[in-house]
Amino acid sequence: MLIKTAPVRLIKLALISIVLLFVVATAIALLLPGHVRISKAINIHASKDSIFALLDHRERWPEWHPAFVPGDTTRRQFPAINITTRSRSDSELVVMMQQGAKKPVQTGWRIYGHPGVDSLTLQWYMDLYPGWAPWQKLGSLFYENTYGVMMEQGLERIKTITQGGSNPQ
Repeated sequence: MLIKTAPVRLIKLALISIVLLFVVATAIALLLPGHVRISKAINIHASKDSIFALLDHRERWPEWHPAFVPGDTTRRQFPAINITTRSRSDSELVVMMQQGAKKPVQTGWRIYGHPGVDSLTLQWYMDLYPGWAPWQKLGSLFYENTYGVMMEQGLERIKTITQGGSNPQ
């Protein structure tokens, strides 16, 4: 009799463990925010016009945006991304980017001027809204590693291009 109940006990223990693990993961995920903003910035010795010349014209994005670099086999290639401009002012551009059926991501670039300083600060930010599921919320902890590196590369390229350097592809 003990031999037949041991597998049943193991199955019950496994099911209870899985449910308990899911409840704990859900409880931890509830403590995480529903909105994540990743932001990177760089100082550039260039004019607003030269920076916006790259940002405003999507046909120039392959020059600096890592997601749009053509023919670069060392970087991850992204499927078609639909881009819609949300707002544009003299110091900020905000767009919505959506890749297929994935959730749209709001991304923006803001230029800050500093009186008495010969450079501008370009900030690139992304607003991400992970879903309610525990694996989505816990996955948001890794957004910085994915998007942050890409944003830093893009900002460095913008700096190089606008300051008269060659395109570092």
